[in-house]
Amino acid sequence: MVAFEGIGLLLDLGLILLAATVFNYIARILKQPSLLAYIFAGIVIGPIVLGSLGLEFAGIPIGVTTTEEILILSELGVAFLLFSIGVESDFSKLAEMGKVVTIGSVLQVFLTGILVFIFNFLLNILTFEQSLYLGLIVAFSSTTIVVKLLSDSHEINTLHGRLMIGFLLIQDVLVILALPLLENISNILSASVVGVLVIKVAVLLAIAYALNKYAYPKLFAFAVQSDELFFLSALSSVFVFIFLSYLLNFSMAVGAFVAGVALSTLPYNLEVLHKIRGVRDFLATIFFVTLGIQITPSFSAFPLELAIVLVGIVFIFKPLIYFIITMLNGYGSRVGLMVGLGLAQVSEFSFIIANQGKPILDMTPGLYPFIIVLIAFSMAATPYFMGYTNFFYDLIHKLFGKALTPITKSKKFNEKINDLESLPQNLNDHIVVFGGGLVGSGIASILGKDHQMVVIDNDSEVVWENMRNGIASGYGSADNEEMWRKANLEQAKILIVAIPRAKDGLALVKYAKKVNPKLAVFARARFFSGALAMYDAGADFVIMPHVVGSNLFIEKVAQFLKTGNINEIRNYNEEFIQFLREKAKKERISY
Repeated sequence: MVAFEGIGLLLDLGLILLAATVFNYIARILKQPSLLAYIFAGIVIGPIVLGSLGLEFAGIPIGVTTTEEILILSELGVAFLLFSIGVESDFSKLAEMGKVVTIGSVLQVFLTGILVFIFNFLLNILTFEQSLYLGLIVAFSSTTIVVKLLSDSHEINTLHGRLMIGFLLIQDVLVILALPLLENISNILSASVVGVLVIKVAVLLAIAYALNKYAYPKLFAFAVQSDELFFLSALSSVFVFIFLSYLLNFSMAVGAFVAGVALSTLPYNLEVLHKIRGVRDFLATIFFVTLGIQITPSFSAFPLELAIVLVGIVFIFKPLIYFIITMLNGYGSRVGLMVGLGLAQVSEFSFIIANQGKPILDMTPGLYPFIIVLIAFSMAATPYFMGYTNFFYDLIHKLFGKALTPITKSKKFNEKINDLESLPQNLNDHIVVFGGGLVGSGIASILGKDHQMVVIDNDSEVVWENMRNGIASGYGSADNEEMWRKANLEQAKILIVAIPRAKDGLALVKYAKKVNPKLAVFARARFFSGALAMYDAGADFVIMPHVVGSNLFIEKVAQFLKTGNINEIRNYNEEFIQFLREKAKKERISY
């Protein structure tokens, strides 16, 4: 039995990973988000289920509890998630909407905090310190969840994606300032305390800037020659800033985020993400499972009215604030709803804030465990909110369409969207392309010389580029029914679905064939099942670029083996070489 006494942490980690794996399998079968699987895994192996059975292995209780070691690994999970977000962050892209996201984020956090204080004044349940902690906990949204979902759905460069990331990046900066202040609430309004905090933040950012400017370019240019050295360099950069944050009394999550930002402008930033992905996913899994473990039934005495208020703030008030801010700045009701629903959750930083203020929150029985439940539930609900935005949009318009029309159709509230549209009024016998990236824009530039062409894409930069090139364009996704009507598919002669993922265009193809049976539909697919689904939906021709490329590759190799003449294979003329040079300049990757 003595031999087993030192492996309690190992057993806990084993249970966490085993449960996460099993529930992830179940989630895949049921087509549910993996995040939800991890939280349920934590509930099962935590005190509520497995821990309550009193099972033992070699005298050691089976069932994971939130020991100090597990909590540290969990916090490391948050740190590495925020490091990856920092690496992918491009603050230069905030220039376009910097004013909107900065003022909007500060306003939203302030209004949310004030609302908590107002309700607490009316209910008279919490102390001032508890209200302050609670206001900050529910005010921030999850950068980790939103960025992951946007990345998985290829919506990072959409308008709503950029707005959400902008709001979240500003919130992350606010959290960096808030966490040290919360350590001593009595001095929160002290000019000296705030001044010292500003100096510490400035020091951390100055170190990040110096490393980014003078050290990292040379170090990583050398390290990239060895996969092992590159991986260790990326990993070490995280811990350098974690140590610096510790010395400056910041959380490790703050340091990891700044470490990511320090690497974000390097040409190897995406390679860094690739190398540390395994470590990040391992630690992130521990974090999300730990959330589930901390869900306990001890909040039965928690005031119901306060629970209703907090749920209402997270799922109604916050989305409404973001919706109004987005609308007032001219991004339209659809984008506003996407932003609002996408940010209707509580942040992973809130988990850190709650842990930091646990002694204060525990003064009200059930408050801390309820907050953990709220964090976990709001994160788990986010994939559904973001995935069913169009459903909610259509439902709201069916119920309140007439009342909302003066607002949703207002030029002032749709100014930014209208600027991203140059569709002719009388479209007839034209070609419609959904997906204006490399494939779609290439098709439009060639066929547009002799035919009337319309290109729809949900990347604002792609739309702007097409409009500058004189191509009639519009901003919208392939599942946007409003864009289907604007593109006038009833009178079109060809529909080209050039988006990478076939499932995103299935509804579009079905609609197009329904309103215009004679319409010729050309589509693109990445997977064989996607190509088959496109044909079942009514597509007339489906291309799989990688299959075509593979066949051409084989054909050229076979041709050389047969003739032995390499000159017949060298069909890459100077024009194509120049095209490659121009495209390569825009790629921020290490090949």
